[in-house]
Amino acid sequence: MKSLICAVTVLAVSTAHADTIYVDANCPGGDGSELDPYCSIQTAIDNAVDTDEVVVAPGTYLETIDFLGKAIVLRSSDGAELTMIDGTGNFHVVACGSGEGPDTVLSGFTITGGNANGSPPDDDGGGMFNYNGSSPTVTNCTFSDNSASFFGGGMRNANSSSPTVTNCTFTGNEAGLIGGGMHNGSSSPTVTNCTFTGNSAVFNAGGMSNFANSSPTVTNCTFSGNSASSSGGGMRNANASSPTVTNCTFSGNSASSSGGGMYNDNASSPTVINCTFSGNSAVTDGGGMWNGSTSSPTVANCILRNNSPDEIFGPATVAYSDVQGGYPGIGNIDADPLFVDPDNGDFRLQAGSPCIDAGDNASMPNGVLRDLDGNPRFIDSTFVGTMATVDMGAYEYQRSVGGGRAIGDGPWQRDMLTLLGWNALPGLD
Repeated sequence: MKSLICAVTVLAVSTAHADTIYVDANCPGGDGSELDPYCSIQTAIDNAVDTDEVVVAPGTYLETIDFLGKAIVLRSSDGAELTMIDGTGNFHVVACGSGEGPDTVLSGFTITGGNANGSPPDDDGGGMFNYNGSSPTVTNCTFSDNSASFFGGGMRNANSSSPTVTNCTFTGNEAGLIGGGMHNGSSSPTVTNCTFTGNSAVFNAGGMSNFANSSPTVTNCTFSGNSASSSGGGMRNANASSPTVTNCTFSGNSASSSGGGMYNDNASSPTVINCTFSGNSAVTDGGGMWNGSTSSPTVANCILRNNSPDEIFGPATVAYSDVQGGYPGIGNIDADPLFVDPDNGDFRLQAGSPCIDAGDNASMPNGVLRDLDGNPRFIDSTFVGTMATVDMGAYEYQRSVGGGRAIGDGPWQRDMLTLLGWNALPGLD
């Protein structure tokens, strides 16, 4: 009999499956079923268990939410434009502080109205606060018009919290001290295909702040129109924080002191590959990039043009880059990159640009096979089938039909990948 009971128990566990819980702001409040949904997102979270999915109908939800450590998927049914969580001035619109991991998912919401103006830790992370080693997955969200007295108006990641943030927009967020859009403290998130625009900090780091051994991986992101009253309009890296920044543009960012586009100090030496810096400004120095005496970033395959008052201030190892005014290093040039329309933020390359086929393949991070537009890197523009060379800047020049071959079109490109140690071609076969 005992054996039979055990067998039944195992069968019950093995056939268990995740539930879907429904939320709709325009309802009287029910049991969370599709026909009788909850009215509150937090109520749905409270009643969910690990592996459940919470589906939220379009509307504005006037509340704050805490995932409570649960490995659940919280998503909108119709996207961020139609589904808003408004914190109505409370400290954090969204909180993860119970060790949430990547199976905790926030997807498809506009997060707004957070105002972290309380006592610590309620002075950080107006839009979203991830702490105590919490590293959720955040996708397709917009963080707008949130504020914090100290750190991270849009998002604050603290205490080894390293979320994966993909296809998100940070706009109009403000920090009273550091990190208008995002502040990372002892945390290294993975940030991909995100936009940071119009964020501000009363002191440092208008767009993104990386502080105290925070070294995120930032790929295919745009930093534009962010501002800091002191240093680091677009990004500030300090106290041994050395992110890897690839295929990103920094444009129209400003700092009232130093580092309009990027500011690196206190043993912070980021790796900056295939990025474009244009139209950034600082009052004192480092319009494009400012580097302190103990910081020495590695810059390769980049374009720095039309930044004010200068392109790069302080020590840096620069190679295969187009730097206005020139800069020492192998493969560097000083020439008009022939942007398509820089005044309107289009930093793609025109035909005949000296930045085409002028980069260094070996400098590319492993697995980065596409540019900021999602187009293939390594286009053969020579028409003779020679080994393709990556372009400088965030965008790879794409030849018209009949011109050039993209990576994966022939065995010689695969030979090149083998030489570079790249064994996979995701999405390009």
